[in-house]
Amino acid sequence: MLLPLVAAATVAGAGWGLLLPGLIDRYAVEWPAGRPKPPWRSACPRCATAIPPWWRSSGRCPGCDRRPVPGRWVTVPFSAAACGAAAAALGPTWALPAFLLLAALAVPLALVDLRVLRLPDPLVGAAFLGGVALLVVAALAEQAVPALVRGALAALACAAGYLTLALLPRSQLGFGDVKLGAVLGFHLGWLGWPAVVAGVLLAPLVNLPLVAGLLITRRAGWRTPVPYGPAMLAAALVAMLL
Repeated sequence: MLLPLVAAATVAGAGWGLLLPGLIDRYAVEWPAGRPKPPWRSACPRCATAIPPWWRSSGRCPGCDRRPVPGRWVTVPFSAAACGAAAAALGPTWALPAFLLLAALAVPLALVDLRVLRLPDPLVGAAFLGGVALLVVAALAEQAVPALVRGALAALACAAGYLTLALLPRSQLGFGDVKLGAVLGFHLGWLGWPAVVAGVLLAPLVNLPLVAGLLITRRAGWRTPVPYGPAMLAAALVAMLL
């Protein structure tokens, strides 16, 4: 039964990946720190043509045919792999929808963070609120209220830990990372404290290749801020599989 479930989740993830270029382009908006935040992108940054809702899934501009980066050749395989891995890790349980939702949102969160060093609140909020609602249903269906309580405690612990690190002098963590830490802590806490510890400890190790790549290609210096959200998300996925 596991193999058909993983196959179905992988196909669904690939279908979701077809819609992600436009979603990522909408939230990957750059603006200087400390200035009022502009609305999320609804027009082409090249020619200022308004992008109709029915065009936003692809992200292409109907005026100048501008294509978003990354394209579907990136979003489809990553989304398919993330959803398939979540299904393989959880199996046919009531908690699976919550982890599939997290996997589906992990791809746009990671790619937006890589582009503009930001974890958009709408996506983080959807992962948190949707995960809480779905895991509450799972707790009632499987009589797993202790797992739900453990998840809430893990979310508080991760949020407090990341907040402490973010407030340290010269810290490169942002408050988006703190909020994402709470989301991941809640999900990993459902699985158990070893999963929480693994997710937290693996994140710096997963981040090392990214930092090394940026330094080698001279896209970042020793003091240049680098995204940490993708490492947190990848480490959480590995912890789920472990």
